[in-house]
Amino acid sequence: MSLTELLRAVDVVAQTGGTAAHCEALARETGALADMVGWASGPIDASGELLDRLAALQEDLKLRHAQTNETALVLLHDTLTDLGRAIARHDDDLDTGSPGEGEGDDLI
Repeated sequence: MSLTELLRAVDVVAQTGGTAAHCEALARETGALADMVGWASGPIDASGELLDRLAALQEDLKLRHAQTNETALVLLHDTLTDLGRAIARHDDDLDTGSPGEGEGDDLI
C-alpha cells in the first residue's frame, strides 16, 4: 500500500468508522511504511504538509474514538504518530547530515 492509499484509507475510517480488524490492518500497513522511511533517498516531507496531514487525521481519529470508544482507533492513531516521527527524523537527518559526518575529513 502506498502512502497516498494509506492516508485515504485512514481518512475513510476516521470519517465513517471501520471494524477493529480493518483498523488493525491499517495500523500494520502504517508500521510497515514507518519501517521503510529510512530507505528514502531524499526528503519525504520537505514542506511539512505531510506531517500536517497526519496530525489532522489523528485529530479525526480522536473524534471518531470519542464517538465510538473503539480501541483499535487508538492503535491506528499511535502508529500514525510513529510514522510521523520516523518521517521527521529521516528528513531532519538529511537536513543536518548524519552524526559524525565530516569527522576526520581534515585528516585527508
